[in-house]
Amino acid sequence: MAEPVENQGRLGVMVMAYGTPGSLEEVEPYYTHIRRGRAPSPEQLADLVGRYERVGGVFPLRDITFAQARLIEEDLKANGADAKVFVGMKHWHPYIAETVREMAAAGIQRAVAVVLAPHYSKIGVGQYFEYAENEREASAPEMQIKYVERWGASPFLLDALTHRVSACLEGFDPEKTVVLFTAHSLPERIRTWDDPYERELMETATLTAEGLSLPNWQFAFQSASSTGEPWIGPDILEVVPRIAAEGKMEAIVACPVGFVADHLEILYDLDIEVAEACAKAGLAFRRIPSLNTDPLLVRAVSDAVLRTI
Repeated sequence: MAEPVENQGRLGVMVMAYGTPGSLEEVEPYYTHIRRGRAPSPEQLADLVGRYERVGGVFPLRDITFAQARLIEEDLKANGADAKVFVGMKHWHPYIAETVREMAAAGIQRAVAVVLAPHYSKIGVGQYFEYAENEREASAPEMQIKYVERWGASPFLLDALTHRVSACLEGFDPEKTVVLFTAHSLPERIRTWDDPYERELMETATLTAEGLSLPNWQFAFQSASSTGEPWIGPDILEVVPRIAAEGKMEAIVACPVGFVADHLEILYDLDIEVAEACAKAGLAFRRIPSLNTDPLLVRAVSDAVLRTI
């Protein structure tokens, strides 16, 4: 056991995730919240519901996030921190603001907030922090919250990714296999303020690839939204046929580094859309298992919290 963290009263830790509906009936209000109160059109709603139906109508993210939170709390306590871990969601209950109020009601005076996304961007991770800080100022000004901005270079995260990629490569010829590292695309306008998102993603991918001495790897973005503005590429659905057209590769292994749990961007965008694109292109396809409750992921987040305090 590590040395106890200096006792300044119980530490509150808020782990934050995107959020997910709990049923097909909740998809519409969930989608409306994502759209800042604007209801989706019938066509938009049907498309999203159809995607959930294609993955079996399952909504695992909430349960996974709460399981991660329990394990993070256990790890923090094992490392000497008197910590209580809370969950706050960006687009579904418990919303971030609700959780800040819950922490205040529990008597939390000092807290750390960490997003279960390893790489910082102003309109990604930064927005979670903005929601938390706005509610803290409004309802709990006496509470101090420190924010973990990034943990994409955590050795524990890198170990978890390395182990998974290595396992997925078994039976494939590494000289004829491309490892595609992926993350959620964001609007290209983030480049106008020198956002670190792309640099941090490439750091994680590069360190993982170097750790495995991968002969062939690339980075691709996924899950861009149709907002009428350009999003960062290349998109993975454009990369797959390009790789096939070159005629040198036989297989693709997808390693999503920007996601740490199963949800629609994994279960549909990769497991269905990309898998179908690979099959059409004549390429074998595998996707690393999501980190979910992997002890190395838990240790990565816990370690980031401990370093922050």
